[in-house]
Amino acid sequence: MRSQMIELFGRRIPIKTADSEDYILSLVDYVQKTVDEIDPTGKLPEMTLAVLALLNLSDELFQERKRLKELAENLRKKYNFILENIDRTGYIC
Repeated sequence: MRSQMIELFGRRIPIKTADSEDYILSLVDYVQKTVDEIDPTGKLPEMTLAVLALLNLSDELFQERKRLKELAENLRKKYNFILENIDRTGYIC
């Protein structure tokens, strides 16, 4: 683990991470873009903005988890279909 300084909401924040500096900076950039979309004028209080950004990012995470779960279920169904047909026909390439 190494220490790295990031800047969000105009504050420098020390973090400890095993991830690369570029990766951490890309995360900070993503959060900042989310913040800028929510409050382009910069008028919301910092805590309100942080909570709204957290909710938006959590929603994105939940939506992606749902999508991945659906993809995994579809893959499982197709896999089972293929196995059933192989068993039924006895045909293997």
